[in-house]
Amino acid sequence: MSIRGLFIRGVIAPLWAMKERSPYLQHLKTVEKMHHRPIDVVRKDQVQRLKSIVRHASEQTEYYRDLFCEYNITPNSINSLADLQRLPLLTKDDIRANMARMTARNISKKKLIPKKTSGSTGVSLELFVDVDSAQWKRAVTTSFDRWAGWNIGESVGAIWGNPECRQNWRMYLRNILLTRHICLDTLEMDEPSMRDYHATLLKKKPAILFGHAHSLFLFARFMEQNGLSGIRPQGIISTCMVLHNFERETIERVFSCRVTNRYGCEEVSLIACDCPHGNMHLNCDTLIVEFIRDGKPVLPGEAGAIVVTDLTNYGMPIIRYKVGDVGVPSAREDCPCGCTYPILDSLEGRVADYVVTPDGKYISGISLTENFAMHLPGVKQMQIVQERTDFLIYRIVKGELFSEQTVLDLGRLSKERFGDLLGYQVEYVDSIQSEDSGKYRFCISKIPSPFF
Repeated sequence: MSIRGLFIRGVIAPLWAMKERSPYLQHLKTVEKMHHRPIDVVRKDQVQRLKSIVRHASEQTEYYRDLFCEYNITPNSINSLADLQRLPLLTKDDIRANMARMTARNISKKKLIPKKTSGSTGVSLELFVDVDSAQWKRAVTTSFDRWAGWNIGESVGAIWGNPECRQNWRMYLRNILLTRHICLDTLEMDEPSMRDYHATLLKKKPAILFGHAHSLFLFARFMEQNGLSGIRPQGIISTCMVLHNFERETIERVFSCRVTNRYGCEEVSLIACDCPHGNMHLNCDTLIVEFIRDGKPVLPGEAGAIVVTDLTNYGMPIIRYKVGDVGVPSAREDCPCGCTYPILDSLEGRVADYVVTPDGKYISGISLTENFAMHLPGVKQMQIVQERTDFLIYRIVKGELFSEQTVLDLGRLSKERFGDLLGYQVEYVDSIQSEDSGKYRFCISKIPSPFF
């Protein structure tokens, strides 16, 4: 722990919280005691908070009042987590079409914080989070981030798109005095920028690195390929994207420390996070998380679409929201870390990242990354695009080792994975850009989802 970090944590952070009238530091103390509760106590707490948010939504929003009436649901009929399945699923289109009707009448507009997603599926999403909910989310995220070896006041090497610290002078000042982010904009990850960033990190020695999974990987690979070293953070937080095994291995090898994989979304904040023992625990502090396929909960070990209910956002209740990602819940109940929260065995990526074969099989983008990217050393960057069930497009950025053998290997891998029924075309491009958010999508499918 640095002296400056201790001073910020003990003096500046509390004073800044007082200035903002933020209770997140008090919430943080509460949250960190919650992780070790017996799981039956956790479930009872979730049920009580679910009943409260359902009653509030029914009484204070036009959208849920009409929806519950249509489905013949009353707040009194929701008495268990199983009863949650009686409620219809909430989609992004539902929120877009009913934003005003979903906003609670009894919450002042001054206490509503507008949120806007990056629109990784092509269309952004706007919604509100009330101030109290935002403070709980801040505390929860801070608590889970500590699992990576970070603490309030410690500096962060942030490999991130559109850094907040560059938005205005207030955010710049906040960053200097409190958050201490040393930023590399992921929209400018060219060789000069990454060399300058490496030099900056050598000088400032951040406590941790933080960023999009693929961006962290690209920076680590760049360092390795160019013989750069000397950056030894206490930990690394990977977020916003699926972290592939080959990416994790490269990042951990280059920086000689463990990667903490964090999963969340703008709509509800943190959903799950790796503990120090490598198990990804679900966030039961502010959410209920379900895994659904064909309208029913999946069994442990099966892939299901992730559905979340926000237990804190009274300003705009988010109940049974289809995040758009797929995950596999675990059957394991115990973890050496002591956290009792359920474990997520794997995050399979976006629903829209599944390739559909002509014979009706669904293949996750993660498995394709592992099966293609790891076995094509001549390919610097790759993206799979599917618009028809019988045809794929492979977008490829050639690497130094690219040759005719690479093309033959691609054809062999494609046939092994998809058979003869799925044709393909190769498009050679100079680069494959990340989206505006800084995220990079390895696989894009425009075929209807198999999960709903």
